[in-house]
Amino acid sequence: MKILVLNYEYPPLGGGAGVITREISERLAQSGHRVTVLTTWFDGTPEVDVQGNLTIIRLKSRRKYTYRCSVSEMVSWIMYSKRFLKGYCKKNSFDVCLANFSLPGGEVALYISKRFFIPYLVLSHGHDIPWMFVKEMFVYHLITFFRIKTICSRSAYNILLTAAMKKNADRFLGAIRAEKNIIIPNACDFDFFKPNTTQRTPYFKMLFAGRLVSQKDPFTFLKALKLLAKEKIPFKACIVGDGPMRKKMELFVKKNSLGNHIVFTGWLSKDGILEEYGSASIYVQTSRYEAMSLSPLEALACGTYVVCTPVGGNKDIIFDNVNGEFFSVGNAEELAEKLICFYNEKFKNGFVVNNSLIDKVRSSYSWDIIISKY
Repeated sequence: MKILVLNYEYPPLGGGAGVITREISERLAQSGHRVTVLTTWFDGTPEVDVQGNLTIIRLKSRRKYTYRCSVSEMVSWIMYSKRFLKGYCKKNSFDVCLANFSLPGGEVALYISKRFFIPYLVLSHGHDIPWMFVKEMFVYHLITFFRIKTICSRSAYNILLTAAMKKNADRFLGAIRAEKNIIIPNACDFDFFKPNTTQRTPYFKMLFAGRLVSQKDPFTFLKALKLLAKEKIPFKACIVGDGPMRKKMELFVKKNSLGNHIVFTGWLSKDGILEEYGSASIYVQTSRYEAMSLSPLEALACGTYVVCTPVGGNKDIIFDNVNGEFFSVGNAEELAEKLICFYNEKFKNGFVVNNSLIDKVRSSYSWDIIISKY
């Protein structure tokens, strides 16, 4: 097939949704389909990149940062994309379009569906369909409610990552259209992310990876580390990622004399984050809300124990006190207790996640399985 993929974020831009888009696009291309990705240009990236059956087209718009995108920048991408596809689709035919996010991707997909009769699928990454995350997204969903409903009602399918997301989409679109809402979870490259016990550090090392934004709640992690330091627990913590909260976080570390314990790496390459997963004693995720985050899945694939909040897809991949455990959102004291307990009861006794548990996760979330569903 000839497949058009739309996402305003594609590596090196964005976070998990961009990575998922790249994996789907590359694997569909490897399967013999001709895939064209339309995304956003950023300084240092080629405007057109042809890799066999995969063509990546990056449009110059108003994007300023790799790790975030404003509403005006999304609107800019929509306008540039419609203008570009108006001419491009006259010369290049497509059998189907995979639009990431109801907005902005679905808006562009609806446009070319009307103009060129190209059917489209909407892949939701969590926050883009009302009323997921009501508290955080209420105003946005209120303003865009009817447009998103039109986009999702006219799609061929709407792909949701979890059962909770499907339940929400079913309620949003109504019973008549519920059959077009299907669950296909995110996946992990288990051939790349895999255990390597030789990399494990002899000291207690904690890892946090993600955008340094309020959704990820990195300050709960820092507050827990402050409590560990007071308890004289010897540790090192690595914070991978970047974002608007980084300067405040670095100031917190300095004020609380945690500089000898904590290092900020910024964004790392795929090889770099693999090394961090492999060397860490434990992976920590403090998110206030998620759809289905990639990083806990990648950490588990590397045999790294995960302590996280019980949000989104985390509840489907964590077996409590076996390959990980949960703590309450925003509760630094509870997180600190979990980390101290892990240090005393597991780390000191040479704990490793059982390979059979890794295989259990692999059996449901490997790309070979997930891409066949697409």
